[in-house]
Amino acid sequence: MSGDLLRRGTGPAALGSLVSLAAQAAMAMFLLGLYEPQAVGVFSVIAQIAFGWATLALAQSPISLLANQHLPALPAARKAWRKSLGRGLWLTPAAAAAIWWSNQSASAGLASGSWIHLLAWAAAIACAQLSWLLAQSLTLRLQNPLSIAAVRMLPPLLAAVLAGALALWLDWRSSHALTAAACAGYAVGALWLLPALWDRRPATPPSPAAVASGDPRSERLKFIHTLSDVALAMALAAHWTAVYGAAQAGGLLILLRVMGFVPALVSTAWAQVVLSRPPVQHPSSALAALAGAGTVVALGVVVGAALDAGWLSSQWLVLKEYLWPVVLWQLAASVMAAVSHLPFQRGMSVRYTQQCLAMNAAQGLLLVLPPLLGWSLNGHLWGLAGFLCMALLLQALWAARLAHVSRGDPT
Repeated sequence: MSGDLLRRGTGPAALGSLVSLAAQAAMAMFLLGLYEPQAVGVFSVIAQIAFGWATLALAQSPISLLANQHLPALPAARKAWRKSLGRGLWLTPAAAAAIWWSNQSASAGLASGSWIHLLAWAAAIACAQLSWLLAQSLTLRLQNPLSIAAVRMLPPLLAAVLAGALALWLDWRSSHALTAAACAGYAVGALWLLPALWDRRPATPPSPAAVASGDPRSERLKFIHTLSDVALAMALAAHWTAVYGAAQAGGLLILLRVMGFVPALVSTAWAQVVLSRPPVQHPSSALAALAGAGTVVALGVVVGAALDAGWLSSQWLVLKEYLWPVVLWQLAASVMAAVSHLPFQRGMSVRYTQQCLAMNAAQGLLLVLPPLLGWSLNGHLWGLAGFLCMALLLQALWAARLAHVSRGDPT
């Protein structure tokens, strides 16, 4: 079974994710080398608002599509897509307010277009992006290795190629070129969702026993969980900038972006693959946890060596004080990612979400209170990272124990 898992799931998912990372790096190079800062700024704001819009609209539907093995894949994906579009429509006023607020400052670079025009771009990207994210889960359920890899790698690869081609061949270097490239990439990824939209077979009602083995969380609870994650990420960036300045926030956020790819890869290439398979199959997650943790530590060593050797600009020396706290944080996140499928396989997703909400509330307090209490930046950083490392490792221990208890057993 483990060989089949690697061949038909983990290997293609890992390959697709790695190519996606390379394409995103190429996209970043095009942004820096071929486009003006104003165009990049407009695109960045639109892309960030669209990502938050899509994430909230999905409300963890991709993970539920994987967890609910008792539901036929195509009807379940179609239903999740329709509900996500409905939530997205309901969230439109919030997205419009964010666009309008960003457009108030000419220095923000958004004055080049009306806020309604920018909202239309954000809506197009959000719709295509949420469809693409659902398509990734659907391909895992359908167990097609080529699709598993292609649906992950082609959208960012196409976006990077288009961004470069529009700038070099057509000399189109405005923010519209970047938004069009991104939207086209996500739209191609969304094509893998078409079988679900074309399928017209009625869904068979599952048995009560089957329902208990999936994701029993309500739509409201999943939305609250997602909203908590998105709000906390925004608060971290905004509050750290407000308290310590843009340079310090940049050091923290760039390391979180680089290191955070590892737990994301463990989740997409391991935990989600395992979750998409029949629940009677329980491969060990120890190797995935060790690989993720080891990769984070290796990245930390490489970045530290680059800083000591002077390979990076002196303006990035601020990374030194953030490096190892972030390494500990993302090491624990990688371990938790390796076992994140178990609460769903064991019918304990409600308790898992409750734990995450409690951790987010504590993290919010640790983000706001230390500066008010006179803590130094270093003390604040280690306190926040230390708490998250401990909390994530304890949650991972709880999740790992679920592999040895009966489904739905609260112990």
